[in-house]
Amino acid sequence: MLHPHSLYFDHLKPAELEFLKKATAFVATEIAPFADEWEENEELPRALFTKAGQAGLMGMLAPKAVGGQELSMLCFCLVIEEIARHCGAFAMNLAAHNALCVGHPLGYASEELKKKMFPSILNGDWMVAWALTEPNAGSDTGGVETTATLLPDGRWEINGHKTYITMALHSDRMVVMAVTGVDARGKKEFSAFWIESKDIEPVRKVPTSGVRASNTSEFFLKQVKGELVGERGKGQHAALACLDSGRLGIAAMAIGLGRGAVELAKQRLLTRKQFGKRLAEFQALQFKLADCEVELRAAEALLLQPCVMHARGQKFTMEASYAKLYASEASSRACNRALQVCGGWGYTRDTAVERMWRDARLTEIGEGSSEIQRLIISRAVLREAEEKYGLAEPKK
Repeated sequence: MLHPHSLYFDHLKPAELEFLKKATAFVATEIAPFADEWEENEELPRALFTKAGQAGLMGMLAPKAVGGQELSMLCFCLVIEEIARHCGAFAMNLAAHNALCVGHPLGYASEELKKKMFPSILNGDWMVAWALTEPNAGSDTGGVETTATLLPDGRWEINGHKTYITMALHSDRMVVMAVTGVDARGKKEFSAFWIESKDIEPVRKVPTSGVRASNTSEFFLKQVKGELVGERGKGQHAALACLDSGRLGIAAMAIGLGRGAVELAKQRLLTRKQFGKRLAEFQALQFKLADCEVELRAAEALLLQPCVMHARGQKFTMEASYAKLYASEASSRACNRALQVCGGWGYTRDTAVERMWRDARLTEIGEGSSEIQRLIISRAVLREAEEKYGLAEPKK
């Protein structure tokens, strides 16, 4: 079985269960045998994305009408989890592609623009990047300094500097966030643009601690021509909406990394001997394994809730933050314990445990750091309390 808990499968349709089987087979043949090599080379092969597109992995959430698989959020998360058990970098790339690179234009682009995009961004023909982050902007979108200017001929010209953008230097097209002016309140007006990646000025592949096979990119935009994705001034709203789904993908990635590391630790516990005993017989190490299992199961339960809410058409912003916060930190703890159980062997690059340990750390940062998730959650909890007890201050 793909997942140890049958509870998940009760929420899936027969066609989704079949897709999971095919995805598992894809991972076994196309990803698992090569993950260490990709890590060593710090590169994912372009052909992998083409194969993934042909297997339906690049358009899991998109409707069939545009060439997607039209799968549930839960099925999508289970696929990301399975991939992350073997390769965190590719899991992150697929999570970002489906939730952001496809989700943003799918929800907000004009029908005319969608015809240009689909199915090329779903079948592996085009790789797409989603560019929000800058040297002074990330979760604080108010720090975005990239600008887009409307030219007399009706085209938009984009200028700016983007960094930490997943797979940007390997992409064919890109969704870029830029400032298009100020609104009635004098605040920055954000809009999204569709550009051709060949028009950017590359700076470098950023050397990261984890997910090294992913091309984390830095680049400049200098007089790059772009096409609006959605309405002018609605880019920030669209980006935040997409991040809800993106956080579930990162939560699934985190759980997969934790599961993968713990599996390797269990094998080590059962085969390694010290002081005449298998490591599995030492209670101190047994307890580490128990803590991992409890926390990963708790993370899975927190992830299931927003997936079910998504299927019901309910808003799940808070639930996405709960799941992403807990899963990412539980994963880091699980990978850390797994590495400790494996000892010096686990700390070497001879094992995937060390790689998963580094990759898991990214899940506490990407798609909104743990601090941002706590900020979102605490503000919502206090706002609810204010309303409950009639203590809300009147709006100015």
